[in-house]
Amino acid sequence: MDKKEAIARMEEMLSAGAKKQDVFAALSGNGVKDRILAYRIAAYADPQRCGANRMHIRAVIVIACIELALGMLVAFGAGVQISAGTGLFIAAIAALFGILFVWGFARNRANIYNGFILLSLTQLPRAFQGFSTEPGTTAIAAAINVAVIAYVWFVRNRLFPDFAFISPRKMNGRYVFSD
Repeated sequence: MDKKEAIARMEEMLSAGAKKQDVFAALSGNGVKDRILAYRIAAYADPQRCGANRMHIRAVIVIACIELALGMLVAFGAGVQISAGTGLFIAAIAALFGILFVWGFARNRANIYNGFILLSLTQLPRAFQGFSTEPGTTAIAAAINVAVIAYVWFVRNRLFPDFAFISPRKMNGRYVFSD
């Protein structure tokens, strides 16, 4: 069984209501690496779970739209110092990344949640750059950044509870799933 067939079979079994651990046991060792299979199973967006967390998903989409708008403004401001065309080009690039996040949140893609969390965590030290000159403003901005990261992480854990950090949960060298 190749990778595409295994993924299709996994989605079919999960949408039919099979338990994730049973799906993993049934498909493990059939030509697909266990790591890839476990990630795909953990990243499966259960429709019931998504429906129960609909308001959280909408809140994350609103946050991503606000960050998209602010990112475009900052990118345009940085690029317009070179030329107006450069400002528009950089703003368009920032918009593409922002739209990717909005799309991924709307489609309940675990890899987009993981990417947002990783990207935000790597950018967090930059939030403290102006702390010596404007500690109040910098502290507020950093607190907002931390709150957004924590909230997106919270929503990701509600939608995809089988992730440890950004990989499927493992115990004693074996992949484990919540249901």
